[in-house]
Amino acid sequence: MSKDAAHCFLADFQQSLQRDIAAVSSFSSTVRRRALAARIDARAPHLRRPEEVFLNEYAVPRLFQELQSQLGLPADSARTALLSENYRHMPAMCSGTPARAVRHPFDKTFAPNPQSIIEHWCSGKANALRQSCPDFALRAPCPFSVVFEGKYFDRGSISKTQAELVKSIYQAFFYRALPKIDGSNERPSWDYEFACLVACDASPNAALLDAWKTIPQGVRDGFWEGANIFIMVVRGEA
Repeated sequence: MSKDAAHCFLADFQQSLQRDIAAVSSFSSTVRRRALAARIDARAPHLRRPEEVFLNEYAVPRLFQELQSQLGLPADSARTALLSENYRHMPAMCSGTPARAVRHPFDKTFAPNPQSIIEHWCSGKANALRQSCPDFALRAPCPFSVVFEGKYFDRGSISKTQAELVKSIYQAFFYRALPKIDGSNERPSWDYEFACLVACDASPNAALLDAWKTIPQGVRDGFWEGANIFIMVVRGEA
């Protein structure tokens, strides 16, 4: 499928996800209660943080449905296409992990200074090489491949909000920029055409959404047109 078709799919996914969370009264309170309940529920280790509730009870199930309703994939094909780091807890929707098969020396987060990077590389620690594992991803039989970074934001100052937005977009870019590699028996291949940031703004003053909207439209368009990154900010009632 074309890049335009991928954009239409992601835009429709955003609209559907927005409708889902807008229908939940006091969304942020609902998410917090669900996360607290999961901390004492042995069956729900993938729901113990608000971000996990947003992703695993709203975003991933909606994406699973969109693969069927938009693209006409049967449920078993949609499951094959959808990967999640929490696939073991969502076996009806997700077929495996999106973790990259080969480790590398880079990190998705900003380093405080170059010296700290080389010190880490020379540390002898097991994590001197990183294994990238995005939140979820789409592969064949979906007609386009997308790697997703998910975020949940419910409070913070203007400067903190802007910083979180920058870091989140960078992380989506980082995953998209990693080179293609073949998979293994335990890990899928890594060959993503597009990246998507799925961010939920549940703050009282819509701080994250406002931070995104302050970026000039031409620059916002450039994330998709020049970098193949779709930025999705949905709003849940605080």
